[in-house]
Amino acid sequence: MERRRRFTTEEKLAVLREASAPDVNVSAVARRHGLTPSQVFKWRRLAVLGVIGIPGASELPSFMAVQVAAERGPQETGCRSAPVATAASAGMAGETRPAPPGGIVIELACGRRVQVDRHVDAAALRRVLDVLEGR
Repeated sequence: MERRRRFTTEEKLAVLREASAPDVNVSAVARRHGLTPSQVFKWRRLAVLGVIGIPGASELPSFMAVQVAAERGPQETGCRSAPVATAASAGMAGETRPAPPGGIVIELACGRRVQVDRHVDAAALRRVLDVLEGR
């Protein structure tokens, strides 16, 4: 019985680079590396999701500092613009998108939602949230 081989992140990324080249047959690349094509496609899917290829992706998730403030009224939140349609008002009750792996969905005043992944730049997110909340 052959023992299952473990590939490092670097090896996986090298296989993905090779398989992503123009006019390359994924099956041939997989065979060359002792893999099945489905394994290469799985690695590609995981790379797109940010699960592999990111330093420290296999470590515990990191967290960002947040502040929780008291609820504010419409005049204080900058909600003078037209209301944002919610899933319920659009006839899509119960349809919510889950946060991406390692991501988060932030629900703001006025029903606005901001979805970010684990690679979000904290300073850029702060600027976006300030604008959306009228600060």
